[in-house]
Amino acid sequence: MPLVLALGACGGPTEEGTGDQAEAAALLHDAQLVSFEGAEIMPEGSEAGVYSELVTVQYSEQVRASTELDKPDCLDAANRWADAEAVQAAPASLTSYEWDRGSLTHLLVRLDEEGAAAAIASRPPAGCDTYTATYEDGTSSGYEVRDLAELPTLGDESRGFAVDVDTDGERNHMYSVMYRNGDLVGTTSIMGPGALEDYQEMLVEFTRASVDRQQEKLG
Repeated sequence: MPLVLALGACGGPTEEGTGDQAEAAALLHDAQLVSFEGAEIMPEGSEAGVYSELVTVQYSEQVRASTELDKPDCLDAANRWADAEAVQAAPASLTSYEWDRGSLTHLLVRLDEEGAAAAIASRPPAGCDTYTATYEDGTSSGYEVRDLAELPTLGDESRGFAVDVDTDGERNHMYSVMYRNGDLVGTTSIMGPGALEDYQEMLVEFTRASVDRQQEKLG
């Protein structure tokens, strides 16, 4: 299974963690959009808790562990920021949305402002703009990671990027905006077969609406 597709494998509405972390994650979950421009939240595909304990994160880790790359340093290159210890232990909320034009997800993680700024500043390792992954079942995919410089700045700061995946001639794309809103790090991602132009308005406007809701709910 392509790693980019593994990100959509949410395990259901859970709240992992105890005490303050669980409470913080629940507050983040309450600050997520419920619907936006035809996209409706899927409770069964959403979860909250300590980042490293989320079902989706653990599943992605399993896929990563069983995947061989021609460039080992490039494993999940676009999401290397999430390997930081502070992120792994942070409260988080991941929501999935039913949308007729693609697969839409939104991740929200609470760090301190220094940690949030470091996450936004992270970049894939050098030479990881293209690589090939071979999965446990013997199939393989070619990956291309590229910046989306044409997107506007969202939140306090942001960066856009795309991950293009080619598997047996079938090409899919994940378009993402990663942004900082104070001590919050958010990522809006849309997966589908279309070009950026097919999803750009939703990607940008959903993110803007998410920041507005965070201001309303979290201050």
